[in-house]
Amino acid sequence: MSEFDVNDRELIDHPASRFLGREFLIWTWWASEQNFGKLELAPFGEVDFWIDDRIVFRTPGEQPQTSDLKGGAPATTAEARTAMMAGKTIDAARLGLRVKEREYSLELRAEGLELAGLKVPAECKDGEDERLYERMFLLEEATGILDALFVKFCEDRLGPDWDSVVLPAIREWVGG
Repeated sequence: MSEFDVNDRELIDHPASRFLGREFLIWTWWASEQNFGKLELAPFGEVDFWIDDRIVFRTPGEQPQTSDLKGGAPATTAEARTAMMAGKTIDAARLGLRVKEREYSLELRAEGLELAGLKVPAECKDGEDERLYERMFLLEEATGILDALFVKFCEDRLGPDWDSVVLPAIREWVGG
């Protein structure tokens, strides 16, 4: 077994799995409110992203309390900001992604960065094989955009400006 052969249980049990997904979701929410939720993500070009119609907050500890905000744009509500200021973290969120004219919707869960409920644009090709290939392309594009967004987060998180620029900006945004 090489050092790169790990099973899913080892990845889920990794210490980073306890905070990385939550930090990524907070960063994604914050970044979606900067520059109108647009980022240049290679190789996709300009991508729009936002917290869609659901965001779930959770308190830490053995008996967590959750707040499940749904409908409209729950991330823009005072209740969402209050949850963050009260020490709750994001447990899950429905994200919207748009590249060119294609729009995707998916739920991302913080624990293990689990992807669920991916919705892709309607198929428009004729023929069974063409629809299959188009669907494969759309699934690959959506997961590729999510991967590129995570890479951008990692660049920020591990970059020299995290503690002095990015983290203070996020804290100010939460408090504002």
